[in-house]
Amino acid sequence: MRILVPTYPQDIHARTVALALESRGHEVCLWYGSDYPTSQSASIGIEDGILSWQVEGAGLSLDSDLFDVVWYRRPVGPVLPKAAMHPGDYVIAQRECSLFHRSFWHLLAPGAFWVNPLQSQERARAKPVQLVEAVRAGLSVPPTLCSNDPGQIRAFLQKYPGETVFKGFAPAQWTREDGISFLYTTAVEEGDLPDDDILRLSPGIFQRKIEKDHELRVTFVGRHAVTAKLLSQDSDASRLDWRAALGGVPVVPAELPDAVYRACLKVMDRLDIVFACFDFIVTPEGEHVFLELNEMGQFLWVELENPEIKVLDPFCELLAQARPDFDWSPGRARLAFADWQERALELNGNETPLHVPKPNYHEVQDALDPAARQ
Repeated sequence: MRILVPTYPQDIHARTVALALESRGHEVCLWYGSDYPTSQSASIGIEDGILSWQVEGAGLSLDSDLFDVVWYRRPVGPVLPKAAMHPGDYVIAQRECSLFHRSFWHLLAPGAFWVNPLQSQERARAKPVQLVEAVRAGLSVPPTLCSNDPGQIRAFLQKYPGETVFKGFAPAQWTREDGISFLYTTAVEEGDLPDDDILRLSPGIFQRKIEKDHELRVTFVGRHAVTAKLLSQDSDASRLDWRAALGGVPVVPAELPDAVYRACLKVMDRLDIVFACFDFIVTPEGEHVFLELNEMGQFLWVELENPEIKVLDPFCELLAQARPDFDWSPGRARLAFADWQERALELNGNETPLHVPKPNYHEVQDALDPAARQ
């Protein structure tokens, strides 16, 4: 198998999977989009009705090769040297690079097995769409409002006083003088809201808080569900959002009820994806409440926290067999994250100086000086 993985330098998931697959005789190409255009050149040609393309860069040389599988892991757009260009030219060049770069993904490997299909990416990432499809599939979801309408937001908080949480549509972090602040799920009451003219400037996700016995991270690898039980209620730090205490939340193997499993497969089919990480609350009464899915979420951390939960092996089999109903069972698992982690970290460290770093799209500088905000 020839497997293409668009990703970024330092991606431990991509490197580990590549090492594991190469140990089984497969050829894996890691493509760092951030190298384009300063350390990478690319061309697309059409002559006599024949398409050809080439990419050359640090550790990369491709020439109209066909790939059997594309793991659309964490593609990164072009990174231009802003300081080296006139500001107006930078805007134009960035746009041209982005449009050209995206063209590649619609032309290369059209017959390959994609994880996940290119056309499904945007829809599968949309959180309101996920919630709607979950309801259509028969899953329970919390009462939810996605809005920037101050009247609607205040009415929702009044309907569920003291029982509302706020979430963003994407991860966010602020670099401050005294450290870094992250946006996690947060309890919110009407008195916490800013003035309406500020509130309407950014939409948010408001949900009724659901009582938890525990939470589940369910990694769907094709038609296989790898279920991890997160004991998030064992610590105050992880009660509202287990990510706030990642590394300190006990993780144990679990089983997904058959009805919930079938409903998740319906969601996957409706979104046209073959891989996703589902997050559920399990209430004290045993009800499974769908929160969201990440169509290209992190997954190896589950195996890192509890080596009994095999995730690397089935994922590699998904790529190697190139079909969602691949043949696999936990008892046959041979690949373990722990066997490859150290080597993956070493290789990533050695490669770092050769590549353009990926920008942190979710990080902003929190200027504490009022004059700097103007």
